[in-house]
Amino acid sequence: MRVTFICCPFQTSYGWYADSLRRAIEKKTGQAIQWVASNCGCGDPIEVGKRFQIHDCYYFELPHVRPYESKTAWKRWARIRVRHWSYLFRARRYRNLSKNAELVHFQQILNAYGSSVVFHWLSQPSSAVRVITIHELDYYQLQIPEKNGIYNKADAVIVHCNDIRQKLIRLGVQPERIHVVLQGVDLPEFTDENPRDGLVFYGGHKLMSGKGIQTLFEAMSILKQRLGADLPTLKIHGHYGDRVPEAALQLAQRFGVADKVLWLNQLSMEDIIPLYQTSLLLILPYTEGFAGLPASVAAGNRLPVVCTRKAGIPDHLGEYGVWMEEENPQQLAECVLELLNNHSRRCELGAKLRKRAELCLNWDIVADRTLSVYASALSRKSKRTAPTAPVSYVQ
Repeated sequence: MRVTFICCPFQTSYGWYADSLRRAIEKKTGQAIQWVASNCGCGDPIEVGKRFQIHDCYYFELPHVRPYESKTAWKRWARIRVRHWSYLFRARRYRNLSKNAELVHFQQILNAYGSSVVFHWLSQPSSAVRVITIHELDYYQLQIPEKNGIYNKADAVIVHCNDIRQKLIRLGVQPERIHVVLQGVDLPEFTDENPRDGLVFYGGHKLMSGKGIQTLFEAMSILKQRLGADLPTLKIHGHYGDRVPEAALQLAQRFGVADKVLWLNQLSMEDIIPLYQTSLLLILPYTEGFAGLPASVAAGNRLPVVCTRKAGIPDHLGEYGVWMEEENPQQLAECVLELLNNHSRRCELGAKLRKRAELCLNWDIVADRTLSVYASALSRKSKRTAPTAPVSYVQ
């Protein structure tokens, strides 16, 4: 079966995800997957600098109209219309470049890969099986919830956690179309011979939105009062670019922990894995968004995780997270302190997380699950397009 991916081609978390999935599926099927991509308009230094994750792709560029709320009514209207037509044109380019595929798998992210483009794409006629992975819900589809019914034109929808699945059902997507496929992870062989030190926090693509960074800095302040110079360094990385947002720097100063924060910013997956292999704890005090990437990488590298039950984290860690309430810095500090003082508990959690990653999160299993969704989508498409048998009339 000829398969095409439509996805970000750059060295972002999404580009890495789709490339890893592509390689895992190609290994199983022995068939190459075509990749179609464009500039997404996010303004990320990775995109602006054209740092490709995958070079062998059908790539094109179009002007991107950024969202902007003008105070003048006609300007607001004009910008909305221009964005509408630009996304429609982009969706048509995606369709034309993937016209020879039997199955097209669209990775929905934001901007040029956001819900607006996906809805345009699904509204066009196509003989191909169409599968969509929704990595996150964006502003547009939440502001106009009735638009989400367009997903029912897809043959299958993939999400990474049950929380997003339930949200889509409430937005009008048919439950039988939605499949949960977890975030995958590489499982490198390694031993814990090297000493572990420091705490890790993953800030995602938007460091200051829904990641719980204020809760984290408050907890670090509490820990600093208790541990003094023995407080481990907090290492922060994410896909928010090469520069630290000024608001984050000010927040660290405000809570008096700037001297205990090491800003690593945007790292490649080749650098993230050794970071997780040599750190003591991962901290994810998220209140929204999706944290399947850091959670799965932590599990694969035996790194205990202190976290909330949000952002798809329970789906990926199972029962092996060290759970905290949202926006509760005191509890977060207590959880971190307890684990810092209990080496055997950290080792026990790390071993259980690694086992879960081997059973549920490795790319081989994720590829199998994805291929199963493809088969389901193909069956649905076949039933929908099968010619109706003629009716026999008995005299």
